[in-house]
Amino acid sequence: MKTTILKWNPNFSSYSMYRYLRDIVALNFGETGDFNWSVWDYDKIHEGDRFYWLKLGQGATGIFGAGKVASEPYKAEDWSGKGRDTYYVDIEPELLINPDALPIFTTTMLEARIPGFDWTHGHSGLVLDDAQAATLNSLWEAFVQEHAEEFMRKKDCGRPENDYIYWEG
Repeated sequence: MKTTILKWNPNFSSYSMYRYLRDIVALNFGETGDFNWSVWDYDKIHEGDRFYWLKLGQGATGIFGAGKVASEPYKAEDWSGKGRDTYYVDIEPELLINPDALPIFTTTMLEARIPGFDWTHGHSGLVLDDAQAATLNSLWEAFVQEHAEEFMRKKDCGRPENDYIYWEG
């Protein structure tokens, strides 16, 4: 199993923060959603691999979501409209956090703990090496445990229409 980093900068992406928050609401109402993301290392990624979703740009930056890759990579229309060869994977989120409302695993923490990867620029869908992946998996697990009480409180607030979190846990 590989681990890939999906990068998202809502400032220039075709996927807006508004749509992301709407998708959290939909998941909280039991809708499955139609999540896919472009991947650079399409020849290294496979169904069942782990993904982490990394927000870049303005505001809070860092990992705000995680889950499983739900398909083999496939070629489709370039999201940017530039006509490039673009590959996507379908994804199944396990945890999605509103990066403007709850703690996320920041790029500063990532750069300090896993310095051999560019956490602030570059293509989406890059595969970590095995050592980086093991470190990130451990760090993420500890991060989620550290914030589990707050995440559960938001998840179980009695408002499935909330715009804070989707969590299978």
